[in-house]
Amino acid sequence: MSRDQDWRLRLDLDESTDLDGLVGHVRDRPDDIEGDARSVLSDDVVLTHDDDTFFAYAVNERAIDNARDAIESVLRSEQRKGAIRVSHWDENLRAWRQIDPPLTPAQEEQLRQASAVDNRQAMGPDAELETRTVMCVTGKLIRKSFERQMLAFAQELGLQCAIVEHPHLLSTQVAFNVTGPSSGVDQFDRYLKSEAKATTRLDPGLIPYGLP
Repeated sequence: MSRDQDWRLRLDLDESTDLDGLVGHVRDRPDDIEGDARSVLSDDVVLTHDDDTFFAYAVNERAIDNARDAIESVLRSEQRKGAIRVSHWDENLRAWRQIDPPLTPAQEEQLRQASAVDNRQAMGPDAELETRTVMCVTGKLIRKSFERQMLAFAQELGLQCAIVEHPHLLSTQVAFNVTGPSSGVDQFDRYLKSEAKATTRLDPGLIPYGLP
């Protein structure tokens, strides 16, 4: 599955809060919040956070919309406010392209210029390193061996790789923080998705996909 199917929601809250707790509230919110039926978040939505920023990753637009509905419902219930931005991975730009709210023409041009600079640097001998969070779904029984396999592959590529150990990740979700040249991170990403897709054939209850 190509990266042009990847979607990301970013939430920046007006006030600091326990983001681990917020993740749990969004994932497990009760049915009677505001009298609405619960919007069930399946395994194809990954909720996580980096410092003070909340993220949701999804494999398609419908799934990210469901995540947004759940997040906004919890924010209203807890009387919290924050800015939500929805982005889509643009393979040509090799960057997250903001969809909602839409970018202004000036912001679009700034993104293209920044992407062009990054791509030129990535092709040079002194390429800058990038850190990317790469996620997928795999079988529960083989998760540990799958993690060891991916760590070994990252070592072969000369990448720094660490397993994301957020307690709210589901037992079928695997996430890695990968650092290295963009070309190497891309290669790790492609291999991760290929291997995750192969392993899900062992568990017909899983959806074969990968999230960045």
